[in-house]
Amino acid sequence: MFVLRGFFVCSLGLHIASAQAPIDPQLPEAPVAHKRALFLFPGYDTVQNPDAPVAPLRTDQKFELAYRSIFDLSFPIRTGVTTVFDHSVGVGPFYGPGGQGFARLYGYNAANLASMFLFTDAVVPAIFHQDPRYFRKGTGSAKSRILWALRSELVGFSDRGPQMPNYAVLLGFAMSTALSNAYLPARNISAGKSLEGYGIKFGTNFGFNLVHEYRGVARMKQIIQQQTDKLTQPNNSSAP
Repeated sequence: MFVLRGFFVCSLGLHIASAQAPIDPQLPEAPVAHKRALFLFPGYDTVQNPDAPVAPLRTDQKFELAYRSIFDLSFPIRTGVTTVFDHSVGVGPFYGPGGQGFARLYGYNAANLASMFLFTDAVVPAIFHQDPRYFRKGTGSAKSRILWALRSELVGFSDRGPQMPNYAVLLGFAMSTALSNAYLPARNISAGKSLEGYGIKFGTNFGFNLVHEYRGVARMKQIIQQQTDKLTQPNNSSAP
């Protein structure tokens, strides 16, 4: 826990203005909002409006988030994309060549993703009374919003609103990675492989935070183009 709190303190050092939607325990209970990102990926775990107070999630709603992520139509697609990537670049366990090896790798990734959603959306948040949702910053410079998405990997919010270490990510990813070792080939189990798996989950989750922050790839491309135009704009002061 000391290490996790150290991460928490370091992330606060980014000095990003708090822009999360406040959690108001006085608000009446509300159903989980059925939202999507990029028309495909579930966005139930994202608070879209940073200025509107939201009610805290009940424990059963946290498990509902995990259930909806695991049994969503995007789950087999996401598992397939992950499997193709792993198979192509040689990341993750090797179950052998051909269709049988690919099928076993697909099954491994499906179990890995399911356990990740279960631990990060439900089990760990329920134990630590943490809200597992991503709270969009919504405004500010591109840099501040990217840092906010990164900071959100380390800093979460309790069910009553105050900031706290993001145990859902920091512990949830570790628990999911440890569980995945139970059904890995013995040659693929090592401290280095476990850290690699943890890092991939951390980086992937950060990427999805960005997608939710900018409400889709199109908006992200627009921001990147605006920043590129500023950097490549000719300096008028040096013109004759």
